Amino acid sequence: MNKEKLKKIKVLYFPYKAIKNIVFGTVYYTHYISSLLHIKKNKKRVQEKIERKEVLKVIFIVQYIPGWNKLEPIYTKMKKDDRFNPIILCVPLNIQNNKLMDDKGNDTYRYLVERGYEAVDALLEDGNWYDLKKIQPDYVFHSRPYNYFMPTVYTSNTIVKYALICNVLYGACLTKNGLDVTLNKNYFRDVYIYFAFDKSEVDYFQYRYRLGTKLKIQRSLPCGAIGLEQMLEARTAKTVNSFRKTLLWTPRWSTDLYVGGSNFFNYKNDIIKLANKYQDILFIIRPHPLMFDNFIKTGEMTKSDVEKFKKLCKEENNIILDESKEYSDKFWNSDFLITDASGIVPEYFITQKPIMYCHTNAKFEYLDYADDLIRSCYEVNNKSDLYKYFDELVNAEDSKMNKRLACINQYFSSANNNSNNVLEALVGCVL
Repeated sequence: MNKEKLKKIKVLYFPYKAIKNIVFGTVYYTHYISSLLHIKKNKKRVQEKIERKEVLKVIFIVQYIPGWNKLEPIYTKMKKDDRFNPIILCVPLNIQNNKLMDDKGNDTYRYLVERGYEAVDALLEDGNWYDLKKIQPDYVFHSRPYNYFMPTVYTSNTIVKYALICNVLYGACLTKNGLDVTLNKNYFRDVYIYFAFDKSEVDYFQYRYRLGTKLKIQRSLPCGAIGLEQMLEARTAKTVNSFRKTLLWTPRWSTDLYVGGSNFFNYKNDIIKLANKYQDILFIIRPHPLMFDNFIKTGEMTKSDVEKFKKLCKEENNIILDESKEYSDKFWNSDFLITDASGIVPEYFITQKPIMYCHTNAKFEYLDYADDLIRSCYEVNNKSDLYKYFDELVNAEDSKMNKRLACINQYFSSANNNSNNVLEALVGCVL
C-alpha cells in the first residue's frame, strides 16, 4: 500500500476512533448520572421505611453457588432478625448475553431447595421470569456482579430503578488487577453500598465511583471477609479414608497475564507424576468452574483434550476431579493446598493449613494484605519449588505455620462476626 493511500486511511480512521471514544464516554456518564438519581430516590424511600420501623425486604439473587457462601451468613442472620424479610431468588447458571442457553430448568433452585432453603424459582413454567418488581424489594444482592450473565430483568441497570443494590464480592481480590475487572462500571455504577473486605478496596471503589461517593449517594464500607463465616460454620471432623495425606489443587480459570495467571498447563503433568509416585496420597483436583470451558474457547484445549484429562483422572485410584458446586468440605478434609492467584486463598487460610502459592509471569499488583498472606505461603516459582515444597509438606515439615497464624490473627480475627456489620449498615442507611 502506498504512503498516500495509507495517509488517507489514517485521516478517516482517527476522527472515527476519537468520536467513538467520546460517544462511549458520554453514554457511560449519562447512565451513571441516571443511576445516581435512582439510588437517591430509592434511598429516601427506604429511609422512610426505616424511620417507620417497617420490615425491610431483602432479595438475594443467587446464581453462582461458589459465591453463595459470601451471602449465606448475611441471609442466615436476617432470618433471625425481625427487622428483615430475606428472600432467595434462584436464577439458572447457564445464562450468557442475558439469554438462557439451555432448557435444563433451574439448577440453582434445585440445588438450594435440596439443601433445605426456602427459595423462589426465577424461571416460571411458561418460560418467563419472575416479576421481582411486584414485591417491591428494598435491597437486592447479586451473587456475582456481571450483568452479562443475568436475564435483563435482573440486571443492575433494571433493578436500580426500584431498589437499592448492595454487593459483597463473590471472591476475595488479591490484586488491583482483580479489583479493576471485578468492580466493573457496567454493574457497580448502580451499586448503593459495596461491602468491601478492607480499606484498600474501599479506596478503590471511592476512586472509581468518585462522583457518587463525593455526592454521598454511593458508599463503601470495610466489613472483612464475610465468606469466612460460612467456612467456619462448615468446619467438621476430617473424614477418615485410607490415604496418608490429602492434597487439594485449585488451578485458575485463565492464563491471561493481567487477571488470569493459571498454572494448569505448567504443572498438570507434574501433578499427575506426583500422584503416580505417591499412591498413598489423595489428589483432589478442583479447577475453577469456568476453566475448561474457557480453555476450549481460547483454543488452549479441545473438547477431546478435556475429555482425555477427565478420563485420566477417573482411571487413577488416588485422583478425584472435583467439579461440585460447593467446596468448604474439601478445604477441611485436605491437608494442604496448591493454588494460583485466587480468592480462595483467604478462605483456605482460615483452616490454618499450609498453602503452596504458584506464581506466574502475570503482571499482578498485589494488595497489601495479599502480599503478607503470600509471604506466609510456600512460594512456587518453578517445578523444582513444586517438588521441594510438596515433599516437605507431605512429610509434615511446616516451617511457616507461625507466619500463617500471625496473618490469621491480623486479618481474620473477627471472621465469625463480619456479617453483623452488613445488617447494621442496612438499617442505619446513613449518609
